[in-house]
Amino acid sequence: MTTYQEVSTDNKEVCVMLIEDSPVIRDALKDALSGISYIRFAATAATADEAIAWLKSTHFDLLVIDLELREGTGFDVLHFLRDQARQTPPPVRVVLTNHAYPVYEQRARALGVDYFYDKSMHFEEAIGTIETEAAKLHTAH
Repeated sequence: MTTYQEVSTDNKEVCVMLIEDSPVIRDALKDALSGISYIRFAATAATADEAIAWLKSTHFDLLVIDLELREGTGFDVLHFLRDQARQTPPPVRVVLTNHAYPVYEQRARALGVDYFYDKSMHFEEAIGTIETEAAKLHTAH
């Protein structure tokens, strides 16, 4: 589990967690969104258990979730979020995966995923969606 900075009480920030086991993809996401001052990458998780531990203790506004993790899967995290349903409003959930099969997308959407993207084909589109959703969240704070 990695934290980039202590969770702040600044309501104007959009608190993001990257649930992704690839440091290359994590860095690419951070680099692509680094120009947006109100996005704060508060945590990363490379396993489902790490992600769930963070979700039990911290509120995140937006989650970027890979389905294939070092241990466990993004589906484990999505099941936890669905079963807990304690956050109001729930975090925006963006799946970014190399396993963008229609059956996985259907399953993810049934578990409450807002957006589902293939990393290799729709990375820039996913970045655009994250920017748009972060802007909405920032304005709503």
